[in-house]
Amino acid sequence: MGASKWNRGIFIGLVLMGSFLTTASCNWFLSFPKEGTRAPISHNPVLKVGERYTDLCTMNVPDHLHNESISHALYHHRPFLIFFGAPVHCTPCVHEDRLIQGLRELYYRQMAFIHIDDYEDSEQRTVNDWRVHGEPWVALIDQSGVITRVIPGDASYDSLNRTIRKIIR
Repeated sequence: MGASKWNRGIFIGLVLMGSFLTTASCNWFLSFPKEGTRAPISHNPVLKVGERYTDLCTMNVPDHLHNESISHALYHHRPFLIFFGAPVHCTPCVHEDRLIQGLRELYYRQMAFIHIDDYEDSEQRTVNDWRVHGEPWVALIDQSGVITRVIPGDASYDSLNRTIRKIIR
């Protein structure tokens, strides 16, 4: 086999391998559970009595979004909003956290609000269960455990508020 055919073969092999890796990584990145599917049952850590919120969250002030687990909400048919983001290194995550805190103040009796800080090691199991890559992510789950809305990136207050009202009626 001549050198030019050998080089061409290596080139084609590298192109095919690059195509495969690009396609695989796109699917990997876009693997967050889809709307209409069941929410993964996860046992995220919750804030215990005497524990500091900084043990679970990198937000600079307590956000009160670490008090209920996903598994508890699913078991009790309680709708919930789940937010994945690490405020310590993600400016949009800080905005998202504050926005969700405001919604929590309005609806905490009707549904759970859960923040998974993917910067903290204690949350990595939940991040893997939900196949989270990148941040922020917000998902809204109804009483039957079905994901009704998935929002990658910044969510708007009005859009979340409308979806929450549909879920809790």
